[in-house]
Amino acid sequence: MCWDIFIEATNRREILKNDLLKFKSILGDNEMKTSISLENTLVWQNKIIVITDNKLQILHATENMYAMNGYRLEEVIGKSPKMFQGEKTEVTERMKIRKAIEHQTTFETTITNYKKDGAIYRCHIEGYPVFDKNGKLVNFIAMEIAA
Repeated sequence: MCWDIFIEATNRREILKNDLLKFKSILGDNEMKTSISLENTLVWQNKIIVITDNKLQILHATENMYAMNGYRLEEVIGKSPKMFQGEKTEVTERMKIRKAIEHQTTFETTITNYKKDGAIYRCHIEGYPVFDKNGKLVNFIAMEIAA
């Protein structure tokens, strides 16, 4: 039993390491105007991290997304995060997110989302724009956790 726990922990650390390497390759030297540490968010807070391009197409999401909503990485790449929204998603919160994206500012909200199987869940989202050295928007990063 002890070895099972050790192997599971080792596998989890390897996945986290791969996610962090992927983030660094996507973000490069671009700047996210926040003091939030991606490592801390992933390792200690166990939040899902989603990176989109400036057109809001998902470039990468952490593997722990599957536990929250049933989607695997290959199912979300190239799609919009709107894929998680549905009939019961709050219009006021959608507008709050849309306004922040249009103004290229940070946002924080809790929204009703939908799992792959159609079940609803509450999702707390912190969103951050990422800019290149010239101040041009290149990515958005969302840090999410079931609320």
